[in-house]
Amino acid sequence: MFNYQFVKNNFRFLLFGFILTFCSSFGQTFFIGIFNPFIREDLQLSHSEFGFIYSIATLLSSFTLIWAGKKIDDVKIIYFAILVCLFVAFASFFLTLVTNIILLFFAIYFLRLSGQGLMTHTASTSMAKFFDVNRGKALSISWLGLSLGEGLLPYLIVFLMKFYSWKMIWLGISLFILFVIIPSVFIILKNYQDGSTETASLKQEVNHEIKNWTRAEVIRDKKFYFLLPAVLAPAFLTTGIFINQIYIFESKGWSMLLLAQGFTLYAIVSVITLAVSGFLIDRFSAIKVLPFYLVPTMSAYLFVVLSEWAYAPIAMMILIAMTNGTSSVLLTSTWSEIYGTKHLGGIRSITVSFFVFSTAIAPFLFGYLIDHGFSINQIFTIMLAYLVFANLLFLFKLKDYRPIKIA
Repeated sequence: MFNYQFVKNNFRFLLFGFILTFCSSFGQTFFIGIFNPFIREDLQLSHSEFGFIYSIATLLSSFTLIWAGKKIDDVKIIYFAILVCLFVAFASFFLTLVTNIILLFFAIYFLRLSGQGLMTHTASTSMAKFFDVNRGKALSISWLGLSLGEGLLPYLIVFLMKFYSWKMIWLGISLFILFVIIPSVFIILKNYQDGSTETASLKQEVNHEIKNWTRAEVIRDKKFYFLLPAVLAPAFLTTGIFINQIYIFESKGWSMLLLAQGFTLYAIVSVITLAVSGFLIDRFSAIKVLPFYLVPTMSAYLFVVLSEWAYAPIAMMILIAMTNGTSSVLLTSTWSEIYGTKHLGGIRSITVSFFVFSTAIAPFLFGYLIDHGFSINQIFTIMLAYLVFANLLFLFKLKDYRPIKIA
């Protein structure tokens, strides 16, 4: 699926995207959650108290991202990337200073904004800005960094905790970013000129004479809001499922062994889907792939509701992975094709803030449904109805998602 010559010619810049998505792990829920019991024990917090602080800090980070993410359009990528790395290093160090819930709130806020928010935003925006013909491939390669983080870091942290306290590990993360990641980013980007990764002959294959929308214009654009529910669906719904995974499996009578196997296959299929989706987007365009990307997750929810097959949870995890892997590459490519790349940082900052917002409210919403007696089948039926509605909503405006050509 990946063109060897393309990877060879652009290896340094692709490595930059890979490094940033890998380091975004330090602000992702799967990574911070590993330290949850130790933080709660030190600060004498209940599950609900920690969850409340985490949700509010995440919500605040989503609002801040609207302003901070736009700055990537105004400065050279090397300066912005190094500032983001410094921010992650500071956030990691700040967590080691936490002694009360106020400091914990700010530590989580800094980590979520710098890691989950700005690291992924910087990686995806830079790949989309620098590549046109091979945008899908570039995005899919860069997002492999997060896949590596999800697969490697939990095992590494569990191993390190046998020898070091949780605060010492976070201090090590801060030093790792300062003395390994930031010099690496500087070396990779120091000779790059913005927008120079693809040759002129390649770029001639793509029509660049399209309107570059400003963020204000996108906010006023009606078709943006017809697409938004479908864009938010994977992150929003998957967060709700994963945060309640044990309850779902117990309610359905599924074996816990299948849960572990399902996550292993989820990681594998996500990586495969990244490669396939990158190829399909470059071959057919993001707009043509878009109508189909929610179909695997729709099928997954149908399995849960209708199937008594013993391996239904495995099928569910595989199908969800297909949508989520595609989403990582597809959505940035979609904004680039519809709205151009000149103001992409500002446009993505809005959508990423919506992403973070949705992942913050999902645990509360799903918990509310469970506490009020909704069965798992009923909850999955509601989610399926939401997906069908979201898909139909943007299909209604599909013909309007073509880029506006400049006369």
